Amino acid sequence: MEGTRTPGSHPSLAWRAAIASADQALLSAMSFLIAILLVKTVPKVEYGYYSIALPVSLFLVSLQNAVVNTPLAVLLPSKKETEGREYVASLCYGQFLVILPAALLGFAAFSIFRFPGLDATGHAIAAALCISAGGLLYREFLRSYLFAEEDPLGVLKLDALYVAIFLCALSVLYLISGIRIDTVFLLLGASALLAALPFGRGQGWRFPPPSVSKSFGENWKFGKWALMGVCVSHAQSYSYLYLLGILSGSVAVADVSAARLLLMPLMLVQVGWGKIAIPHGSRLREKGQAHRFFKEQAWASLLFIVAVAAYVALLLTFSEPLQNYLLTGKYASSFGYVMLWGSIFAAGFVALNASFGLQVMMGFNVITKISFLVMLVTVASAWFLIRAHGITGGLVALLLGEVLLAAGLWTAFGRAVVSSKNTACGFHPEKEKLLELSGNPP
Repeated sequence: MEGTRTPGSHPSLAWRAAIASADQALLSAMSFLIAILLVKTVPKVEYGYYSIALPVSLFLVSLQNAVVNTPLAVLLPSKKETEGREYVASLCYGQFLVILPAALLGFAAFSIFRFPGLDATGHAIAAALCISAGGLLYREFLRSYLFAEEDPLGVLKLDALYVAIFLCALSVLYLISGIRIDTVFLLLGASALLAALPFGRGQGWRFPPPSVSKSFGENWKFGKWALMGVCVSHAQSYSYLYLLGILSGSVAVADVSAARLLLMPLMLVQVGWGKIAIPHGSRLREKGQAHRFFKEQAWASLLFIVAVAAYVALLLTFSEPLQNYLLTGKYASSFGYVMLWGSIFAAGFVALNASFGLQVMMGFNVITKISFLVMLVTVASAWFLIRAHGITGGLVALLLGEVLLAAGLWTAFGRAVVSSKNTACGFHPEKEKLLELSGNPP
């Protein structure tokens, strides 16, 4: 008889986390290289466009994570082997029923029409994003699936191929015609697709997918809350950037983004840990060990805070050579925001770890509700503080939001773990209260 999916002996959590960190370091190095090349070669105004377009591309991936990838990581451990393959195949192929028509429609719109507020460069970047979306999202799905199967080494191989293809293409482009922002996004999408194709073929997924509606219906129970949460989190995390663009222009966006660039490796470590933490926590949840996952997330948060402090200290120690040779003279003012960015990244990771915990405990609705309230505070603060203090005001508003979010999510995560432990022990608060009121104590 076919049993529940129980992958064989997996390497230790530390080993998987190390491989995931190496993978994110590789991606971080590539992203850092792209940003530095653009800083040095394109006008400051255009780098501001790139700094806005990049969060938009990340937002598309976040939408996919909400509806497809995160529910996949949470639900796959409970699937039987054949059922799991059909479930993954339905998610993989079914998502493109929406992605491909939307991408073609967006490309046509930005190629034909001229939207107010966007010049020719803005329209070209938007069209390039639409064309590259399919490849970027296909690779991201395969990464999430391999992480859900607790195969970070497979992810590392996929991403190594992706980076190799992209860097070769970028080198040829740089030598022939130089670099433009729209062509960078086109190369990213093409490289992602070429790298993903051999890994996707090897999974043995059936086409056409067995039951798209059933699989997405199952995901939607959690995905609807995650989708709302993604939209709210994006507004909270990037409202300062969009408001800076509206109130101060793309040059201010370029300045603050150049400072953030120095801490980009920390952001990708956060993403890498999430890919490991959610599948690992889901398996602990299935074993009734959610309390162990809570402790692991707390320790991970503490270690990250220490790492951020050490990293910022290094940046400040070597500030002069970094400012002169990395950011160039036109971004001289950017280095003054490094300490604020370090605090934001530290608080953000603490909040993110609690979010991972609540996702494992299937508390997507709780994440969304808390994030929505914090988002309102963040956006309102950003509006007033940017008008009064410019870039510094925007970063202070973002830091305030991350601290409030961390406090709310960790409180909810702790309550969810206690509730699951009580349920596992046969203790149900509602039932106990009724027994006491009836005069029949347990």
